[in-house]
Amino acid sequence: MKRTMMPRGIAPCLGGVVLLFSAAWAAAEDARTILHKAIQAYGGEAKLTKLKTMAAKAQGTINFGADVPFTQEIAWQWPDRLQTHITLKTAKPVSIVETIAGDASWSRRDGKAGPLGAVKRDELRAQAHVRRLLLLTPLLHDSSYQLSLLDEIRIDDRPVVGVRVSCTGERAVKLYFDADTGRLAKIERRVSDDAGKKEHLQEEFFRDYRELDGVPTATKQVWHRDGKKVLEMTFTEVRYPDHLDAAVFADPRPFMHRRDVIYGHKSGMALTMDVFMPKKGANGLAIVALVSGGWFSEPTLIDSFPFHYFVEEPLQRGYTVFAVCHGSQPRFTIPEAIADVKRAVRYIRYHARDWGVDPQRIGVTGGSAGGHLSLMLGVTGDDGNPHSTDAIERTSSRVQAVACFFPPTDFLNYGAKGRFAFAEDGLLANFRTAIDVRELDKSTKRLERLTAKDKVEALCRRVSPLTHVRSDAPPTLIIHGDADKVVPIQQAEVMVAKLKKASVPAELVVKKGADHGWSGMDKDMSTILDWFDKYLKK
Repeated sequence: MKRTMMPRGIAPCLGGVVLLFSAAWAAAEDARTILHKAIQAYGGEAKLTKLKTMAAKAQGTINFGADVPFTQEIAWQWPDRLQTHITLKTAKPVSIVETIAGDASWSRRDGKAGPLGAVKRDELRAQAHVRRLLLLTPLLHDSSYQLSLLDEIRIDDRPVVGVRVSCTGERAVKLYFDADTGRLAKIERRVSDDAGKKEHLQEEFFRDYRELDGVPTATKQVWHRDGKKVLEMTFTEVRYPDHLDAAVFADPRPFMHRRDVIYGHKSGMALTMDVFMPKKGANGLAIVALVSGGWFSEPTLIDSFPFHYFVEEPLQRGYTVFAVCHGSQPRFTIPEAIADVKRAVRYIRYHARDWGVDPQRIGVTGGSAGGHLSLMLGVTGDDGNPHSTDAIERTSSRVQAVACFFPPTDFLNYGAKGRFAFAEDGLLANFRTAIDVRELDKSTKRLERLTAKDKVEALCRRVSPLTHVRSDAPPTLIIHGDADKVVPIQQAEVMVAKLKKASVPAELVVKKGADHGWSGMDKDMSTILDWFDKYLKK
């Protein structure tokens, strides 16, 4: 019989793989043994499988540089609904409710509903994930969880064994169980801070077990971040009801929020907007709110506190708000951003019936770069390309009113005649990638950077709203601080003057002593909306 010879070196390698596989399998089996013991400690698999909801109340202290007393209510429902309601017992109590229900999320601060920021939303998702892990039984039956054994440690001078749980799309979680009782002693995981700029190692210790609602439950938790205690709480009530009232997770906001509506594609990627629609009292008018700062744009900005100015009061007045993201610098340039927001207006107008808005009553707003793009829509909106095979591209990109904050309007005369905004020492030097346009060089067959002075100047004139002022431009309002160090107020002054010269209704509201944004700016949305009321409700 012919024998197949294995090349030298292969056999030892295969043997190493087999040994590694065997070690990994044994570790997984040890991890499963730990989990089996833990499941029995909590009453067995049949009992844990039924625990699809939880409602709890707690009190304790949280450290914000000093310990602050708080009370908390928690509601959880399988698989991904979680609500935390914390009341900080400060001189003036602060109530914060944060909720996630599948893809939907929201917050309430002192009774006022609002968005849940991306970092907070991700952390609440992670907490819901941890709640699923604590049912333990899915870890033995769901192949999406990968288990590995951790080294034995000691907590409160008792031996503790651990299992590391990893799952696609989730941060790994380490579960430590008392070696004797099998009950959970500690959770270890990584969390992001509120600003999302840094990760911390969080350890959550579970103590003082009691039988609550028929389930052994840790009535005390102590949390450490990077080794420092940040929270201590005692549970005063824990229940595992058969179901929770649907009202617990009902969105309290008086509007519907549709995320990531695709209005176009470019370079193989989707262009998206979020749509906010009043549940009651819609007036049939549309506001396009441009999500842009320094011509940087991304969907997470929609949930930021400053951007919510552009959403909250318009919804209260009955407007439907379209929060539009454009191709963002540094990958995409200003000319591309202008084309994107025009596409967005065409899409909204083409689908106006679907959103319940009048296609001939669309206003646009934004701040800074968003203000610049608002003005570009106002002065360069067109009737569409009648020869396009795309019905949306055959639709008009014109808007019927513009109202914006501190917009650049003339990049070649920025604050003074002949001053180039994007010069190395210019006020917009940090945003030069926004005009880093490249053109195809027919001789080299490569995209070459636009560097010739005459071409750069022509580009800047082309994307400066002042260049395109015309008599059929829509009524335009600009609100600008006279101490703005990023966009000189001169930019607003020359734009409004030229609009008026063209017999376009235009107005400049000057904020005395205000820089590039100011405290109480949200109150100026009333002025913006009064403008839209005046010119869109006709």
